[in-house]
Amino acid sequence: MSLKEPALRLLTEKYAERFAVTRGDGARVHLFVIKFSLWGLVRTFVPKDLGTDVKTLTIWDALSLIESALNGKDEKMRESLDAAVANALSRISSKSHEFRRENVQ
Repeated sequence: MSLKEPALRLLTEKYAERFAVTRGDGARVHLFVIKFSLWGLVRTFVPKDLGTDVKTLTIWDALSLIESALNGKDEKMRESLDAAVANALSRISSKSHEFRRENVQ
């Protein structure tokens, strides 16, 4: 997906990282942060995130949720994304340090 996609552009601008969105099993959509060629799961979006009784969730639905959050229309989702991105980056950093230690010895 291109950075012309508003949600991905907003993510990149806000967090200064690269992101990818993928289709998961069933109605799930996964948001990943990419750093040092490592992918860290940020969040899995599910139909209930839409707040309705829908049974499916598309990538475009997830991107819409992200865009709304980063444009200030959903503060709770923005806070959730902030925390999730920080956690994913922390996991990537830990794995990167672990990898470096293993390869130095």
